[in-house]
Amino acid sequence: MLKKDIKIERGAALLLSLLITSVVSLIGYRLFDITIFTSELEKKYISDQQSLLLVLSLEEYTLDFISSSEKRNSLSLMTNKYDPYSPIKIPIERGDVLAQIEDKSDCFNINVLVTNIEKSNKKIVNQEELKFFKNLLISLDTPDEKVEIISASLTDWMDFDDFPDNYNGAEDFYYSNLESPYLPANDYFQNINEIRQVKGISEDIYQNLKPYICALPNELNLINLNSISPLKPKILVALSENKITDQDAINIIENRPLEGFQEIRDFFNDDFIKKSFATKFAKEKLTTEPFYFNLKTQIKFDEFTFIMNTGFLKEKETMQIISRKKGNSL
Repeated sequence: MLKKDIKIERGAALLLSLLITSVVSLIGYRLFDITIFTSELEKKYISDQQSLLLVLSLEEYTLDFISSSEKRNSLSLMTNKYDPYSPIKIPIERGDVLAQIEDKSDCFNINVLVTNIEKSNKKIVNQEELKFFKNLLISLDTPDEKVEIISASLTDWMDFDDFPDNYNGAEDFYYSNLESPYLPANDYFQNINEIRQVKGISEDIYQNLKPYICALPNELNLINLNSISPLKPKILVALSENKITDQDAINIIENRPLEGFQEIRDFFNDDFIKKSFATKFAKEKLTTEPFYFNLKTQIKFDEFTFIMNTGFLKEKETMQIISRKKGNSL
């Protein structure tokens, strides 16, 4: 690893630590002043309310930070080498705060596979996105028959109707006749953990897919070239329609300019890149700007745990909080 890369990783850890520590230091000392005379039910209520206050404050500081285009891009470039599964832990009296800021512009958004048309109760399967997803499954050594079953079943899970697209798919009839029956959501995924329930997805397949997929708003179909980690080369492998190897993808990622690609056309200046990513879809799928961040916060106080995931979306040139999901562990 190059020295400049090591500096970037250390810079990422320091940057995130300073941001999170500053918030906890500023308001943390005022929290969790719960007396021994409070009942357990009251303690839980007060703990949740004060944890929410800490989360809201951390959200405010995060939003202010990533509202700067320069800081947003720097954070994205740093976190693409920083271990995304290592939250920053800050001790507080009688507990701790775990927090993590992720650039989620580097994954395949499974919700783009289907566009539901509410007024007509119909769906459109986005065939180019479906082809990309199949190539991702293939790059992960998923058996051919599983690729077809999973692809069809995922689109069926999200669409409004109760009719399988083809014999590989699954709707109400399939799931209601399982040993432990349930029904498909007929809606977009809120969390990638939900795909565990989809026909064809074993635990092994889920664990292979997990680093590469996300569940974002349906309209977010781009992937940020500057955010992709060398630990996740399959995104580029799949985008090349499996023409390149994992090592080719790693080399591409590790040889990006230190400041990242400023324009997509800069990426396609290389002859090998042009040949490997020749499709119109590949050229239109990539961007050079981060557009979605996720703040994960877990607060432990005595025996109580409070967990929140906050989504930040770039709309035009403004970052906005668009979602809060409570209860997903880090």
